[in-house]
Amino acid sequence: MFGLCFSLGYGLTQRLARMGSTSAAKGEVPAFAAQESPGTRLGELQKRFGAEGQSLLGDLDRLVEERRQEGQRQEEESRKATQEQLNQQRQDPDQRQADRIRLEALNNGPDPAAPNPEPILLPPPTPDPSSAPEPAAITSPGAAANPP
Repeated sequence: MFGLCFSLGYGLTQRLARMGSTSAAKGEVPAFAAQESPGTRLGELQKRFGAEGQSLLGDLDRLVEERRQEGQRQEEESRKATQEQLNQQRQDPDQRQADRIRLEALNNGPDPAAPNPEPILLPPPTPDPSSAPEPAAITSPGAAANPP
């Protein structure tokens, strides 16, 4: 229904537009002047940059090979990163356990309910035999007056 109404309206509008136009009465259709497409033509670019007669086709085999090598390199890097991540995950549980033990020791400190440890007593210092006076050097008070 909508298409029928639309087509009738379009057709009537076209007829009315042609009836009001002077050139339409003569059967002439206004022509537009042909214009060049915008931009620079290929021939002009080749002349400007000195690439006369050079082919525009690329080396598709080389491009395919470069893309394949790039894909292999990225795949290898991905494998290395995954392996490194797995190694890190294997080491993490042991490291986390050691860190947890250290953290608990630091946070808890000494147990307040534990008895105070006995102090460690050192033995009394013994005189050093090299610093002791020699027996000949020890004199009695009366011996100093009578030398032998």
